[in-house]
Amino acid sequence: MACPAQSAILEVKPSVSIASAGKPWSPQRVQILSRLSHQAEPDDNSFRASLWLWLGRGESGCPQSFPVWGHTEATGRDRTPNIDRLARGGVKLTQHLAASPLCTPSRAAFMTGRYPVRSGMASQSQVGVFLFSASSGGLPPSEITFAKLLKDQGYSTALIGKWHLGISCHDPGDFCHHPTSHGFDYFHGLPLTNMRDCKLGEGSVFTAAFRLLVLLPMQLIALALLTLVVLKWLGLFRAPPCAFLFLFLLATLLLGLLLGFLHYFRPLNCFLMRNRDITQQPMSYDNLTQRLTADAAHFLRRNAETPFLLVLSFLHMHTALFSSKDFAGKSQHGSYGDAAEEMDWSVDPTLFGNICVPSLTC
Repeated sequence: MACPAQSAILEVKPSVSIASAGKPWSPQRVQILSRLSHQAEPDDNSFRASLWLWLGRGESGCPQSFPVWGHTEATGRDRTPNIDRLARGGVKLTQHLAASPLCTPSRAAFMTGRYPVRSGMASQSQVGVFLFSASSGGLPPSEITFAKLLKDQGYSTALIGKWHLGISCHDPGDFCHHPTSHGFDYFHGLPLTNMRDCKLGEGSVFTAAFRLLVLLPMQLIALALLTLVVLKWLGLFRAPPCAFLFLFLLATLLLGLLLGFLHYFRPLNCFLMRNRDITQQPMSYDNLTQRLTADAAHFLRRNAETPFLLVLSFLHMHTALFSSKDFAGKSQHGSYGDAAEEMDWSVDPTLFGNICVPSLTC
């Protein structure tokens, strides 16, 4: 399951002193804010960086990549023109190392500039990411994110999209791991992640657990019942009725727990938040990218004349794959290509000045 591509649009004044606990950030920690940027007009004392992370090689049509649905002779047209325009006008890095192949620890590293093991965000378990909203772990409040540093310098900061770095510590209402506790003035998106379980018909990330905790015990119970019946029929052993009742109740309990998990997982873990309020539970994938893009456009317009930081963290290209009806079935590469083209649409610079979604005020 791949992590989604992610865009961060930043406006940073070179005169800002970036410090952590009274000490300057090391060059290694600030280079992500500086090296992937280009200088604005000569008489302007600010620069703007457009950062793209975790977009797989070959997933766009820009030069020096292996086109999957980009500009090819087969399609005859460029299916990711906006992403390609960012690559042509900026810096495209084709060789890199990530702090982790998983969402939660790699995002912790991106936000802090530190290895995730140093902030306690590197798990030794096979899972390695947060799967439940009730999880008490998350990015420690003591960690200093680049959002905190810029907010302290008077920047308006926002995170729109996926967070996946925890919500609360000891109480559901303390929000100690929430984006608004890590330097973001505004948050709109998923506190967890886009999992296959969040979209009906897309399968589950818990399939292996279901096999181990439900299917295997049910098979053993069925085998035990069959054995007791055969022994009774052969006259070798007569099990008391309570033994059959116990096995039947145990099977019913396991099946009930499975059905309860499947029924309640989506509303309890797949929801949208605006700041610290739940706005949609369970979340709907209908025009989800358009809604988040519209909110990003509104933030840009509200802060066009002031320093700002916008981290637009797309749900694409992450399973469950999804796209609106305007993109579904339109690409040459199935649902993955549809999602990629929708993401490309959402980063069209012209949209940030002219976009309207009925569910939002334009």
